[in-house]
Amino acid sequence: MRWLSLGLLGAFALSASVPEGQCATLRHASTIASGNVRLSDIFAGLEQGQDRVLGPGPTPGKTIEVSGQQLIAIADQYGIDWEDQSANASMTIMRSGRVLDESYFNALVRKNLPDLGNGPISITFHDFHPMTVSTDEADPVILSDVKWDQRSGWFSSTVYRAHPSGDLVSDSFMLTGVIHATQRVLVYTRSLPAGSAITAADVKLDESYSGHLPLRAVSNETEVEGLSVSRGVVAGAPVVAQDLQRTVVMHKGDPVLISYLAQGLRLSIAGRAMEDAGLKQQVRALNVSSGMIVSGQVTDSGNISVELSSHPIPSDPNTVRRLAMSARNTLP
Repeated sequence: MRWLSLGLLGAFALSASVPEGQCATLRHASTIASGNVRLSDIFAGLEQGQDRVLGPGPTPGKTIEVSGQQLIAIADQYGIDWEDQSANASMTIMRSGRVLDESYFNALVRKNLPDLGNGPISITFHDFHPMTVSTDEADPVILSDVKWDQRSGWFSSTVYRAHPSGDLVSDSFMLTGVIHATQRVLVYTRSLPAGSAITAADVKLDESYSGHLPLRAVSNETEVEGLSVSRGVVAGAPVVAQDLQRTVVMHKGDPVLISYLAQGLRLSIAGRAMEDAGLKQQVRALNVSSGMIVSGQVTDSGNISVELSSHPIPSDPNTVRRLAMSARNTLP
C-alpha cells in the first residue's frame, strides 16, 4: 500500500523527537468495513482530532501485514506516542466482505433472463469460483453480455465489479453454465440389479430433476410399492414405468391364511388364492370352509388381510374345482 511506503520514508525525514501526548496502544489486528485505513485502525487511545485516513485498505476479504518498522514510521509521522514501541511488533488489517456464492449468481442470472418464464429451472455453473465483495454494497456486481441458447441451454455472461478495485484479474470474469427446465420425479437412491424388489429406501423424490426425462416417468412413491425392476438401474436415474414389474409373491391356487383384523381381534381361516398377486396388492381368495370369496391385501407370500367391513360373495362349484386342480403340490 502506498501509504505504508510513505510512512516508512517519513520515519527518516522526521526528527526523532515528536510532540508528546497520551500513550496509544497498538491494535494487533483490525477489521475494517470501508475501503480506507484510518490511523485509529492501527492505534487505540488516540487524542481527540488525531485520527485521519491513511490510505486505501485491502480488497474485500483480504488482509495486509504492517511490520514494526512501518508502525514506527507511521507513529513518528503523525506524532503518536506509542506504548511499548518495538521494531519486532506487527499487526494485521483485514477488510471485511461478503461472499457471492452460486445461489447469489443463480438469482442474478434469473433476473437478467426474463425469457426463462415462471416454470422451475435448474442453473448449473461451469468452473464457478465465489467472489468476495464489500459488505456495504447493495449491488456489488453487474452482469453484462448475457447470451442464452434456449435449445442447448448453454449461457454465458461477463461479471463486472460495480466498484473496481484496480485488479484486472478480480474485477471481472466470465460466468458460464447450462440452464434446464426441471421436473418433479422419483429417482433411484442406489443401483439395483434386474429383478430387485424396490423398497422405500431405494427411491426418493427429486423436486428439481433437470436431466433427460423419458416417457412415463414416475413421480409418486406409492406407484412403486410391491414392484421390482425388470432391468438394472443406476443411482440418480429417474424411475420409469416401463422398467417396473409386479413382484409376484402369491400364486393362483396357493394355500393362504385369511385373517380378519379388528381392534383386539384376529380371526384366521384357511383359504386359497384365486389369482397371482404382489406384496400389498389386493387379491381375491376362497374361504375353503364357507366357500365364500373374499378380497384382501397381500401381507406376505402366505397371508391375506381382510377388512371386517368387506362383503364376501358366494363361489360356484366350478370355481372351487378349478382352484383345487390348480393348487400347487408342495411336496418334493
